[in-house]
Amino acid sequence: MIPLNLAVRRLTRRTLQVPRAVRTTLSWDVLAGALAGAYMGAIFPFITRTAKDLHVGDSTLAWISAAPFIGYLGAPIWARQMIGRRKMPFCTYLWSLGRSLLLLMPLVPAFLPFAALMLPLMVIGTMPSPAYASLMKELYPDDARGRLMGYVRAAMQSAMLLSTLIAGRLLDHGLTFREVFPVAGLLGIGAALAFSRCRPLPGHEEPPSVRPSLWETLIPLKGNVAFRWFALSVMCYGLGNLMAQPLYALFQIERLGARNTDIANLTNTMSLSAIVGSFFWGRFLDRRGAAQTVLCGICLVTSTSVVYLFAHSLGPLFLASALFGFGLAGIELSYMASILTYAEPGQTARYQSLHALLLGVRGIIAPLIALPLLRAYGWTTIFSVTLGLMGIGAALQYLAVRQERNPGPEIPGR
Repeated sequence: MIPLNLAVRRLTRRTLQVPRAVRTTLSWDVLAGALAGAYMGAIFPFITRTAKDLHVGDSTLAWISAAPFIGYLGAPIWARQMIGRRKMPFCTYLWSLGRSLLLLMPLVPAFLPFAALMLPLMVIGTMPSPAYASLMKELYPDDARGRLMGYVRAAMQSAMLLSTLIAGRLLDHGLTFREVFPVAGLLGIGAALAFSRCRPLPGHEEPPSVRPSLWETLIPLKGNVAFRWFALSVMCYGLGNLMAQPLYALFQIERLGARNTDIANLTNTMSLSAIVGSFFWGRFLDRRGAAQTVLCGICLVTSTSVVYLFAHSLGPLFLASALFGFGLAGIELSYMASILTYAEPGQTARYQSLHALLLGVRGIIAPLIALPLLRAYGWTTIFSVTLGLMGIGAALQYLAVRQERNPGPEIPGR
């Protein structure tokens, strides 16, 4: 008779369809995702509220929102530095360094030291982006990557849900960010250490390539038509979405008087929806392709601004959180899959660095213009603007889908 635990493991493997060659790597990646989710869930939903409690001004809050994208501006530089070198240390060392700054939070007396720690934390956390994209190409086979990455995202979102639930209630019942944020930092460092145990599949290591100049980083926009439509779509949609995201938190607090517990509940609704989405989108991605998955995800996230445009109470925002979480789960998976699909062999980091550079540009612009527009014209206008930008992004992504289905003649020199 087969032992119960062995039978459960076999049933799980058949249901999840995990190839034997990646089971150990996937186990470590799932653990790393869960720890990273716990880290993020205890930090990021409460940054705006903590900043407001410390009387951080709008301009400083805007820079905190923009800080992750400052690191993305240097993506072409980071990508050039990692060519011909092992990718894993770029991820684990930088993640550990950035998250260790949270261990200094008990020493923070006011908003300036808080901002001085959060800004480099955000910048350093984005620097491994090109290395991480290359590692995803090396860790998982092409025909199962979407599904396997979906499992990791599901573990991350599950841990984020639990972490946000606990942190929100602790912050509402006596503890402060000085106690909660350092624990989250330790969890984040643990995530980096767990991820370091993942190993590339034999023969899947990306071949070495010549270091491109910074200008050559932009060449994919010239020669790869499908990638160009994708990049334009992401730029427009992403600008609207990144303008809207910090405003959602302010809307909850300033217009609807949301408490930390309310913010945690909204975040957990998003996380539950993202967990379901991670399983759905992974299989959808493997069947339908990256471009169509991006389009569906953009349409769902765009609908979030529609809800906020007409919301007058917290109730409808739970629907918005569910739509946002489900759609964002698809976008996160399909963005990475798009890079891996469009990039020629050995060029993954280069494509990811360009994608990250564009993310950095819109990520810095968005919060710096969103708050002034809000204060000048009000909530209705700003949510209408973000809705329009995301709608344009959806239309451009539709063109990317058509280009992928009908690629036309090959571009000379590609």
